[in-house]
Amino acid sequence: MADHQPPPSMPAKAASISHSERPARATRAYRYLQHIISPTTSATSSPRSSASRTASYDGLRGIACLIVFNFHFLYPYTRTITHGFAVDLEDRNWRHPHQLPILCLLVRGRAMVTLFFAISGYVLSYAFLSQTETQLMKGFSRLSSLSLRRWMRLYLPATISMVCVFFATFIGAFDQGRDFQDSSPWLTGLWEQHPPRFENFGKQMKDFASMWWDWSTPFQWRLFYSEYDPHTWTIPVEFKASMVLFVMLLASAGLKQRWRTGLFVLVTVYCLVSARWDVAAFTGGALVAGIHLWETPRSVGDEEKAALLPTHRTEPGSPARVTRIISVVSKTLLLVAALYVLSFPDDSADKTPGFAWLYKITPSMYKKGSAPHPYMFWHSLAGLFVIWSVQRLYYVNAVFCLSIPQYFGKISFAFYLVHGPLLHSAGFALQPKIFAAVGSSVSAWVGALVLGWMTMLALSVIAAHLFWKLVDMPLVRFAKWFEALASRRSGKRQPCTTVVR
Repeated sequence: MADHQPPPSMPAKAASISHSERPARATRAYRYLQHIISPTTSATSSPRSSASRTASYDGLRGIACLIVFNFHFLYPYTRTITHGFAVDLEDRNWRHPHQLPILCLLVRGRAMVTLFFAISGYVLSYAFLSQTETQLMKGFSRLSSLSLRRWMRLYLPATISMVCVFFATFIGAFDQGRDFQDSSPWLTGLWEQHPPRFENFGKQMKDFASMWWDWSTPFQWRLFYSEYDPHTWTIPVEFKASMVLFVMLLASAGLKQRWRTGLFVLVTVYCLVSARWDVAAFTGGALVAGIHLWETPRSVGDEEKAALLPTHRTEPGSPARVTRIISVVSKTLLLVAALYVLSFPDDSADKTPGFAWLYKITPSMYKKGSAPHPYMFWHSLAGLFVIWSVQRLYYVNAVFCLSIPQYFGKISFAFYLVHGPLLHSAGFALQPKIFAAVGSSVSAWVGALVLGWMTMLALSVIAAHLFWKLVDMPLVRFAKWFEALASRRSGKRQPCTTVVR
């Protein structure tokens, strides 16, 4: 009889299994960590899907969010970023290159926020407006999906980021920033409030809950600046303006194209002259989307490419080619003009050469004491022409479809949410040390700001990437799961798959 070994005892068997599973678990953990930290920079591959047709706006949103970061980083240190050029030629504070028209847009965060609103209006409405009469039910299903999930899409990530700020406040993460504010001679700009810190956790929670309730209610139109993150004032604005846009899309679904366009023009103009610049940016974005769909069914940029790329059908100097070149040049000039108007200064526009005449013709409701600032009117109007030009100039479209703008577009919402708290905590703890290390001259001050900007940008991008992977995208999936769970036709209804800020 052949010899055989007895079966291993249970503890030995368990140890054997556990030992064999360890490499597999380690491999899974490594792959998960790699999935979290690896950037996703590839653009949408399908050139004819509605998502790819709006891909350039994702890139534009990403670059705009980066500019908002520039603005918020510099805001406490200098007021020159909000002023125009040459108000007082004898004062060097009015003669900086970054105050020149168009160039100033690299640091003008408020103009970029208006672009956010216009882009959201465009992207939210594009797919619905592109539906033909036979596809209206599909469009209604998409609109229903967007409407149901809109609150979750906007408020849940922002709430989680502010909860993090709440805990960070209680443990003193913003205390060094307060000390920096009270004692530093380097802070010559404007200051954003830090969240109040209470010694008692219950009082801290009560203060946060009261703030959150006021911030999250949709039944008010004032701009709400939360002390726990002032930058989240845009979230309620986006939600309310989105609801107005969805109602307009539903109401105009059965109209002919020209009547629908006329309705959106009427509502956009009415909102502008009623000082509801934020809603006008949304409805204006939808108006631009409708115009793009009306103008041509072809791929974006075909006409402009043909203008500059010779083919066997259009010889150099032919009337068709000349006409196309004129079209490209005229659209480029329109974009330059729109960027110029978008450069309308936040402060002292009435004294700024080149913009004083625009200030004079600004509607009076934007000049009253408690009314929106004049720049809000011009930024909203100019933003619509900017987003129109992005799709109609192929070389501009191509720039925003590059991998870096597309990546910033993917993480833009997370980047917007995390950069403010990081600047107010780690930024204000680090920047005094940089100032102390480099010296006190003007050139050293500039160098210290550049070094601080690079450091905080890197930290903010890393934090934004993690927030996007671990919070933002899981919440998007949760909202879709919740919709599918609650749907009357569970398993049949196809929710909107496009991720829209």
